[in-house]
Amino acid sequence: MKRALLAGCAVVVVWAATGPAARAADQDAINKAIDRGMAFLHKGGAANQDFNSSAQPVGARALVGLTLLECGAGADDKDVRGVAEMVRPASVNMHETYSLALSILFLDRLGDPADVPLIESMTVRLLAGQGSSGGWTYSCPDVSEAEVRRLTTHLKQQTELIGRRERPKEIKEDKEPDDKRVKRTVKDLPKEIRDQVALIGSPAAGGYQGAGDGDNSNTQFATVALWVGRRHGLPVETALARLNQRFRTSQNPDGGWAYNPSPGGGGGSSATMTCAGLLGLAVAQGSASEAALAKGKTAPDPGKDRVIKAGLAVLGTAVGQPFAKPRVGAPPVPIPMVGGRTYYFLWSLERVGVALDLKTIGGKDWYAWGADVLLANQAQDGSWQGDYPATVDTCFALLFLKRANLARDLTARLKGKLQDPGEVTLKAGGAADDLIKGPASLKPGLESKDDRALIGSRPPASEDTEGAMMARELFQAPAERRGQLIEKYRDGKGVTFTEALAGAIPQMAGEGKDKAREALAERLTRMKADTLVRYFQDQDAEIRRAAALAAAMKEDKTLIPALLLLLEDPEPAVARAAHAALKDLSGEKLGPSADEWKAWWKKREGK
Repeated sequence: MKRALLAGCAVVVVWAATGPAARAADQDAINKAIDRGMAFLHKGGAANQDFNSSAQPVGARALVGLTLLECGAGADDKDVRGVAEMVRPASVNMHETYSLALSILFLDRLGDPADVPLIESMTVRLLAGQGSSGGWTYSCPDVSEAEVRRLTTHLKQQTELIGRRERPKEIKEDKEPDDKRVKRTVKDLPKEIRDQVALIGSPAAGGYQGAGDGDNSNTQFATVALWVGRRHGLPVETALARLNQRFRTSQNPDGGWAYNPSPGGGGGSSATMTCAGLLGLAVAQGSASEAALAKGKTAPDPGKDRVIKAGLAVLGTAVGQPFAKPRVGAPPVPIPMVGGRTYYFLWSLERVGVALDLKTIGGKDWYAWGADVLLANQAQDGSWQGDYPATVDTCFALLFLKRANLARDLTARLKGKLQDPGEVTLKAGGAADDLIKGPASLKPGLESKDDRALIGSRPPASEDTEGAMMARELFQAPAERRGQLIEKYRDGKGVTFTEALAGAIPQMAGEGKDKAREALAERLTRMKADTLVRYFQDQDAEIRRAAALAAAMKEDKTLIPALLLLLEDPEPAVARAAHAALKDLSGEKLGPSADEWKAWWKKREGK
């Protein structure tokens, strides 16, 4: 029986094109699609479209700038300049993982020497944000006041320089491969950066600052950014070695990786997170190879790495799979119309295919397949639209079509050393080539959890949204009307009522706040288990808290693994709600320690 890396949704559409006919449309069609996507970004995407719905708007803007550059826009392009003008000052105080990583990638690709101090500083923050398990969560440590002053002074000096005369054009036009560029070393770093690096992980700095296990979505962005940061002299070897250990010890029996290595953290392996695991191992291999060669030693051979081979084998089962069923009433189509998180998956797949220099994965031309899907699903305005804002999904699609390679020096180091393990076939009761074991159960493009902090599946309420206006109406209402509104919001249909309750609660106090919180929890009890799991990861702490309580009210013990993660939530109210829910569902009287509960769960699962 053929094994497919699927994620939750029944396969009801077969991708009909096979063999030579399955080749992607010709390059002319791809180029036209790229041009249309670029026009969409230039028309409004690079300026302000969608970014108010991003929890990390600077990261989303940096993604657009990176995409424009990779697709041929010059450093003097109006929209590229606009992104740079936003990213540079924002980088001074930035601490969000996605924004840090994407800003590093954008500024490095832009190639202005004046941005090097910003890249150095942001890379240090990423290094400091790595957790004890080798991964990253949504935030890294805050920037010190001294570093803020140093970077602010630097930016001011650059502004004055531009004011006096035109800055010399030293923008890298990508004429020289990254593997041929002269790399800086730690000795080339300014003293302030060297001092900050020395404190990372030390007792004086409070040890490693990352919270919990982190997630593999944040981690894969940080991974690529650290590889880029190393070109600027940052010592990333230790961080990448710890990353290597993370992925080697958290690989699932089927050969893939989950969103989170904790029990129940990601609902099993997923196609996108398997890409994250492979990318992390590849970067770690590249770092180890570079270090070995520098010492005159033999570099490790990734082609003999069974962990990487198993990951590629199971990822190959996702290539060529249908993404989702067609809309109700729609006629059958050879290539299904897709959305959801497909485009994020395709970009993740492209990074693995390009970085590892693989023409095929699972015996299939991954680029031809993905290009066919993208060409069939481009909207009339040139965008691609899935679960995320159209601007972000369009960037993911364009980076795939352009075969954007953010780590050319890594590709050069791994070139010819890895081979596609080919199509994996599972015999009844047996493992495929002794590489993967156990059933794969995930589908490309359909993750149970994802990078909500970068692009957010539920936009945060702003002053002019319907949810925000309803929230304002609730907390400003007189006492005699407030109860009626709470009941209305509790029972109403649509996400707007959820947003309204969540937005009003922080503005309320006393009995009114308690009733609104109770109503929000009761409202969420109507949600299915998989929806509650997504709400556990919502950017709004009130929704996370209410979802935890709703899990207990539903008496759904299948949610216990996901609740374990909420015990480490940075918001105390959420952690307390998760603790109360776990006690209620399990009947145990353990304390609030996440480690204690995880040990209990591990022991229970072992019975």
